[in-house]
Amino acid sequence: MPYTSDSQQFDELVADNPDAKRILAEGDSWFAYPRRYIAFGKPSNVVHHLAKHDHLAIYATASNGDEAVTMMSGEQKHAMMKRISNTHFDYLLFSGGGNDMVGRYDLDYLVRPFAPGLDRIGAVHEQRLQNKLLQLRAVYEELIHRVEQFSRNPHTRIITHTYDYPIPSKRGYALFDVFPIGESWIYPVFRSLGYSDRTLMADVVRYLLEQFRAMLQALAVEYPGRFVVVDTQGTLASNHWRNEIHPNSAGFKLIAQKILAVL
Repeated sequence: MPYTSDSQQFDELVADNPDAKRILAEGDSWFAYPRRYIAFGKPSNVVHHLAKHDHLAIYATASNGDEAVTMMSGEQKHAMMKRISNTHFDYLLFSGGGNDMVGRYDLDYLVRPFAPGLDRIGAVHEQRLQNKLLQLRAVYEELIHRVEQFSRNPHTRIITHTYDYPIPSKRGYALFDVFPIGESWIYPVFRSLGYSDRTLMADVVRYLLEQFRAMLQALAVEYPGRFVVVDTQGTLASNHWRNEIHPNSAGFKLIAQKILAVL
C-alpha cells in the first residue's frame, strides 16, 4: 500500500512512483482508526482507503484521539513543520476538530444540563460554543499561515473535512469488534447531564458539527486555493457506523471518495 509513517519508507514510495501526488496526512482517528484485527481486516479509516490508489504516496502521521489544538502546539506542531519544510508535499490532509467539539470535558462543557423544553439550540451554551469555534478557527488559520511560510513546496494545499453526524449509542471501541473496551464517547456524557432522548442527543451534536462546518467553510472563502473544505456531513447512513463516532469500512470509503475527488 502506498502509505507509511516512516520518512525513509516515504522517500522509497516516492522513488518508486515519482509521479504520485505526495500527501502528508495529519489528524485524528478518522485518519488512524485501527483495523478490526489490528493489522488485518478491511480498511478502517480514510487513509487506508486513499492508500489503495497508486497515484498517491501518503506519509501518515495521524493519531487516535488527537485534538486540532494539540496538533498545532508543542512537539506535534514542531514535527509537522519539520516534515513540511524538509519534504515536498502536494497536499496536507488534516483531520481535526471533532475531538475538540465532542470529546470528554468538551461536549459536557458546551451542553447544558437537561431541562424540560430544551431544543437542540437551547441545550447549548452558545457563548462557550462561539468561543470554541473562535479557538478552532485560530488553529486552522495558523495552520494555513504556517504551511504558507514553511512548506518546502510553496503550492502545498491544505484539505480538511467536516466529519458526519454520529448516532449517540452505548457502542464504543470493541477489540476485534467483539470485546467491548471502555465506554462510548457521546452517549455517556449526555446521560450524565440528564438526557435520555437519543433523538435530542443526536440533534444537539448535529447542531454543534453544523456550526463547526460553517466556520471551516467561511475560512475556505478567505483562503481560496490554499485551504479546501470537503463537506462530508450527510454522507453516511445508519448502517455506515462501526461504533458511535467512527464509520465502518464502507462508511470511511464514502468519506475517502469525496476527498479523493479533490485530490
